[in-house]
Amino acid sequence: MSHAWRPVFVVLAVVVSLLVVRVIFVPSDFTAKNGDYKYQWHRLASEQFWKDFPVKHKGREFCQQCHSELADKIKDSGHQNIQCENCHAMFEPAKKSHPINLKEDFGYLLDIGIERSRELCKRCHAELSYRPQTYTTSKGTVAFKMIDPTKHNAGIECVMCHDVHTAGFKTAGK
Repeated sequence: MSHAWRPVFVVLAVVVSLLVVRVIFVPSDFTAKNGDYKYQWHRLASEQFWKDFPVKHKGREFCQQCHSELADKIKDSGHQNIQCENCHAMFEPAKKSHPINLKEDFGYLLDIGIERSRELCKRCHAELSYRPQTYTTSKGTVAFKMIDPTKHNAGIECVMCHDVHTAGFKTAGK
């Protein structure tokens, strides 16, 4: 046998070994449901587990029952797709603590906390090469506003100048 065939047999042996290991370790029900081979890979047997998994956050629909003025402000802003608890559940999600009318029952209201740090804003607005330059809103395609946090007002919190509910600058007197 020619020495040129040896690497071919080694590669074939590696491929066959990987396929055997895959058959042994990957469950047979691990598949891409609905044919979406990019995002839908999961175990079919675990679907019910995740459907029954307790939700920790309430969501915007719950919050706007009491905070309709803020929900109206944010629905026309660049933050319209962000859920309230991304910023307003610093200590714990609303599902656990808010709104429980503890003020009437016990004399105090439980604070779920508001995250006002620059770090929170940088999660989405820091310039990163892989971040999309635009996003889609009800108004159409919008440029994604990104900053270099080392140059743009370094050292001060974003909420000093920006109103997060309108995704714009604060107006005088507010």
